[in-house]
Amino acid sequence: KHNKNNKKYWVLKLKTKDFILYTTSFKDLNLSKNQLLNLKIITNNISFKDYLGKSFYAPSYGFEVSGYLKNNALISYFLNQHTNEKIQEFYGALFFALPISSELRNDVNHYGVAHLIAISGYHIGLLFTLVFFILAPLYSFFQKRYFPYRSLRFDLSIFIFILLFAYAYLIGFVPSYVRSLIMALWGFYLLCKNIKILSFFTLFISIYLCIVLYPRLLLSIGFFFSCLGVFYIFLYLHHFSKLFNNFLNIILVNIWTFFCMITPVLYFFPLISYQQFLAIILSGIFIVFYPLVLCLHFIAHGNLLDPVLIDFFNLKFYALNIKIPTWALISYLILSFIAMRYRILALFCIFANFIPFIMIVI
Repeated sequence: KHNKNNKKYWVLKLKTKDFILYTTSFKDLNLSKNQLLNLKIITNNISFKDYLGKSFYAPSYGFEVSGYLKNNALISYFLNQHTNEKIQEFYGALFFALPISSELRNDVNHYGVAHLIAISGYHIGLLFTLVFFILAPLYSFFQKRYFPYRSLRFDLSIFIFILLFAYAYLIGFVPSYVRSLIMALWGFYLLCKNIKILSFFTLFISIYLCIVLYPRLLLSIGFFFSCLGVFYIFLYLHHFSKLFNNFLNIILVNIWTFFCMITPVLYFFPLISYQQFLAIILSGIFIVFYPLVLCLHFIAHGNLLDPVLIDFFNLKFYALNIKIPTWALISYLILSFIAMRYRILALFCIFANFIPFIMIVI
């Protein structure tokens, strides 16, 4: 980049154990990914809000390259199965919450499937189901013979939650994943106590617990999207689930959540395209895709679908950048919360989000 005096400088994004640092350099340091750096930063202008958000800018000096960061053996095993850098980034984000380039982020935004790549409750549900059905026959064999008094569902659930916590540690306690895991544990506790799970009270308590345990989540966009997505699912179930059968509800809640999230997503990522309608179908396909590619990576055939994914990311429809004003987002969120009481406002959440798509053809 160039400053107002037309002097060239480089913007650096550096990740530490505790935060992400943005800084600048007027020298080309010829840095690459996974290099370890020693440097000093000037902290005078870092506010408490910046620190809490774990991402901020600070001037720096005294750069020294001290080596290279080696990935965890499991991460390396997964990613080394791919030769294409973009596909490596995709699977790194999908399985290990690794950062992605602006190019891949743009590809993902064209399809509107960022929620499928960001590890969250969707992935927890798929992982829980996959592990449960793998272990259930084996555990059942021993249970029937040696400890029939034990509950298969309870014991396996406890074991799977331990695995999910180990996974949280592996990926660095990603905000959206942490929220989902705490909510899953809270739901499991309520289920054991025979208390209603699918309620706004359950959601708000889980959000409160997450923020108490990790205050930095207050400033996390991923956490915000994760909570809001679940809120709109509950909003649909609250008003409309009794009007349709279970199969139709599964389809409609997917469509409902897609439209309800358009305005919040556009506020932070202002790109809209008719290509994003494919997200409705892709969310269903993902139920098969995710466990399939996970198993393929464990047997060293993770690159099997690479050609398909490369063509998939290269496909682009016409897209438009639409900026949502802050007042519009706040108004939309307020009406969404009031919609817990009024069904007509819940329908408004759907129809209001057709406006950005109409603007594409105007």
